[in-house]
Amino acid sequence: MPRKDGNKQQKEELKKIELTLKNIQENEQFLAENAEELSPHQLKDVRKHLDSKKKFLKETDGTIKY
Repeated sequence: MPRKDGNKQQKEELKKIELTLKNIQENEQFLAENAEELSPHQLKDVRKHLDSKKKFLKETDGTIKY
């Protein structure tokens, strides 16, 4: 009978954070490649949203270590 892993939630959260950071990097690269197709206002909004996600992840980075 396997043991119950008490750190399962923390491990899943770390995987989610890594995936989110990867997606943010891909989105930033996409924006850089397609910047001429978007208006300056749209670029500003998207960059602001991505920056707020990065800030949140940096603030919570050390809080779920196990």
